[in-house]
Amino acid sequence: MGTAQLAHIGIGKETSWGTGVAPSVFLPGSKDINIEIARLRIEGPHATLAQLRSDAGRKSVRGGMSGVPAYTDAMGHLLRALLGAPTTTGSAAPYTHTFKADTAPVAADHPRPPYSLQWTADGVTRRYVGGQLSQVTFSQPANDYLKLNLDWIFKDHQDGVSAATPTFPTDAVFGFRDLAVKRANSALGIKVESLELTINNSLEPVEAVGDDTIAAVDIGTVTAEAQLTLEFNDAAIYSDFVNDAAQRYDFTWTRGTKSLTVTFHRAVVASHGQPIPASGRLTAVVTLAAELDPASGGFVDVVLTNDTASY
Repeated sequence: MGTAQLAHIGIGKETSWGTGVAPSVFLPGSKDINIEIARLRIEGPHATLAQLRSDAGRKSVRGGMSGVPAYTDAMGHLLRALLGAPTTTGSAAPYTHTFKADTAPVAADHPRPPYSLQWTADGVTRRYVGGQLSQVTFSQPANDYLKLNLDWIFKDHQDGVSAATPTFPTDAVFGFRDLAVKRANSALGIKVESLELTINNSLEPVEAVGDDTIAAVDIGTVTAEAQLTLEFNDAAIYSDFVNDAAQRYDFTWTRGTKSLTVTFHRAVVASHGQPIPASGRLTAVVTLAAELDPASGGFVDVVLTNDTASY
């Protein structure tokens, strides 16, 4: 009989890309990471109807986690994995950590700080190493915690490692009541029923001869989008869509002295749905696409304020 409820997942900061480390931060969530090894086969007539022998091809390790709660302090490690090391200010708590989406690559063969992810369930422990966080979606429903969905690329995996003793976060989790949205530095003025905000590093593995695992990970154009379900159609946002106007948007979760702010310094309304009747109300889905702001030089910033001194 399985004991999935007793499983645990943790991440740890690597010093060298692909050199696995034990987890130091444990985060609940669902794991879906696949190890794929293609077969190398010779095709063509060989005086037999049977399939000929084959050799193992290159290993590919990729997948994700879903439903990870946005812990006010522990989530800083995921932001570091996604965007690089932050600039931190403050000599005592609360500390302010500023992450920038256009951070330069940390190395030629891996653009983001590497992490190991370790999973234990039913007496089996597996460690995925050389993790590069390609994409994170911040999912905020109308009546739930803020949760993160993660898309990882790993260099390799290790079996036979020792299971860790989990210590789970004790900090609070950002949720629906903590979120406020601003447009052009002013309150949005209409109700947001749900928010899906995605930052994508557009990472791609590099396959080279002479290595059974990926040789490197390349970064592409970093993109960020936010999809909002609004209670009713808003004339100002619809006008931005029709007239191709751009505005600054701030998405801020505040929980006591701790906060998380994602800022699109310049965002265009990439799509704007027509109002849809929902139980006697009108709702509309709006998609915002972040762009580089030529005036300020800003793109997408993520500012996390909490009690952790450094990441």
